[in-house]
Amino acid sequence: MLHTPDFRDTDEEQPMRLLSGSHEEMMKRNLGPRDIIFPVPAALVATGTLDRPNVLTVAWIGMMGSDPPVLAISLKKSRHSLAIIRKEKEFTVNIPSAKHFRETDYCGLVSGKRRQKFQDCGFTPIPALVVRAPLVRECPFNLECRVRDEVGLGDWVVVFGEIVETHVDVDKIDPGTGKIDIAGIDPLVYCATVREYWSLGTRLGFGFHAGKELVKK
Repeated sequence: MLHTPDFRDTDEEQPMRLLSGSHEEMMKRNLGPRDIIFPVPAALVATGTLDRPNVLTVAWIGMMGSDPPVLAISLKKSRHSLAIIRKEKEFTVNIPSAKHFRETDYCGLVSGKRRQKFQDCGFTPIPALVVRAPLVRECPFNLECRVRDEVGLGDWVVVFGEIVETHVDVDKIDPGTGKIDIAGIDPLVYCATVREYWSLGTRLGFGFHAGKELVKK
């Protein structure tokens, strides 16, 4: 299950603080140390093998490095998938489109110990190229990962996976530029603070380019 803080019983207890700026004063509510950052990918992490596949929804995920490409996922120690990852030393990360938000939510609500989640969601496990863990065919973007390391953080374990192969649906590649068509993928994202799934929306600009207008000024 995607973990989310609940403010309903704490909002009134949090102090308000007046911040002074160069142009105006604004009020901020202090929330204390919280596990909030948004949006984050609502990723489907597949483990096991093609004949015994398992899948789990993970929102605590991010890229950690580029050379080699390494990402990190954070799982509760009690998770069934964590035991499989520790045994197999590999997993896949599959990014669903926004239309699969119900199936993605379901995969975080039930345990693979008791349910066949691929079957329940109508997902299709297909072979990866390098690792034994399956890919989710219905997800337009997939990463194959091998475990590099893990770090314990309280009740959580951060698993670092080196990306050994990347897949994208052919029809999600712009034929003119050869780049990944983000709008076509329509990746599902999660906003933990309000427990909501969102799609990305409209492109605003290009990285390493949009900020140059400020430099010119």
